[in-house]
Amino acid sequence: MWRRLLNLQDKPVSLEELQYRIAVIFVLLTFAAIVIFGFTDYMLGLNPILGKIRIVYALVFVSLFVLMIKYQKVFLAMNLMLGLILTFSFFNYYFNDGFQGPTIFNLFVFVVAISIFFKNPVNIIWWSAAILGYLLLFYFEIEGFIEVPKNYDSPQSLFLDNAISIFLCAIFIFIGIYFLIINYQKQQERLMLLQKENEKNLADLTSLNLKKNELIALLSHDLRGPISTLGSTLEFVDKGILDENELHQILSKLKSQSFQLNQVLNNTLAWVSAEMQNTTAERHLTDLAKLGEIMRDTMEGQAQSKNQKIQFTLRGVNKSIFLESKEVKIVLKNLLDNAIKFSKIGTTIKLNLDVQDGKIRWEVVNPGEMIPDNIKAGLFEFKGKSSLGTQKEKGTGIGLSLCKKIAKSLGMRLGYQYDNQENIFFLEIDLESN
Repeated sequence: MWRRLLNLQDKPVSLEELQYRIAVIFVLLTFAAIVIFGFTDYMLGLNPILGKIRIVYALVFVSLFVLMIKYQKVFLAMNLMLGLILTFSFFNYYFNDGFQGPTIFNLFVFVVAISIFFKNPVNIIWWSAAILGYLLLFYFEIEGFIEVPKNYDSPQSLFLDNAISIFLCAIFIFIGIYFLIINYQKQQERLMLLQKENEKNLADLTSLNLKKNELIALLSHDLRGPISTLGSTLEFVDKGILDENELHQILSKLKSQSFQLNQVLNNTLAWVSAEMQNTTAERHLTDLAKLGEIMRDTMEGQAQSKNQKIQFTLRGVNKSIFLESKEVKIVLKNLLDNAIKFSKIGTTIKLNLDVQDGKIRWEVVNPGEMIPDNIKAGLFEFKGKSSLGTQKEKGTGIGLSLCKKIAKSLGMRLGYQYDNQENIFFLEIDLESN
């Protein structure tokens, strides 16, 4: 109820809200001090004029408080309140035995208040007015320019009023600084939460942007080979190298291969879309041998552009299992694409499938020199550039890194071996884990 009445936020999230919250606490403490000092002045028998002035002072103070709460004129209200407090403090100097009285303690509270609520140059102006004003009154009293009457009937009364003032001012400063620290800590906690939320949103945005880049890179990587093959075929047609029978055979194969490539590209798009939406890859009942034959037929046209052959071999008994077939096709397509790229003209590329009781292993094998150790160390890392193929074919340098990521997300192992003058890239999975 009090928070709604005073327009206080439960957890201030900005410096303005924090300062407003402390300002309200400061005003309430100041009003309490006015009441308490008025009561102690009356009990100590001080000049009754001082009590009447305090009543007027309190009423004006309340009106300024309403100005701050109801009309949200915080800066104006605080300046007027501080001006009222400073004026009353100087007036109180005369009725509280001058420099021997408790006026200086009010001055300390005033300095603490302006240091909390105001920035340069406003706080400097108020500080100068307070210090110079008090020192000027002090000097005038010492030099005899003003005569300050004795308002205490005994030294004990003077001591008691000073003691009460010291006690109340100390409480005032302690409570004010305590609430300042507590609210500052709440503000820091809130800002830390906002920072964590912003960091999470930034991480999500970065991840989404990375996946978008992966989509573009993977699609461009998968399209490069087929487009190159189509370009070579059209060049042969344009130069009249092919006779009608050969052209018919090539176009017939291109039709079949374009269908298979379209399926691969759809699979690629589906995988990246699933990654962007953080969904699990779908499993389909897959005939393993048929999958190998599809991959051979899909890449055959690209291999023929270099007079190469793709040989599919099944080792073991064929099985039909539930498998992330779309993603497996993406990986095998990229491995075959690399084998074609880095194999010489007329080479036979092998696509082997080993089906055992507890494991499935695909191998893409091509003859050639072993990959150097310095390249092998970062073979599956994103490089952004690629080595040239045997016919100066250009790559993107991202195929193997994305294949590695796909394999890891599926719980499969993607690796490289060199055996018997052949480069072997393998993709394997344990059937029990699958």
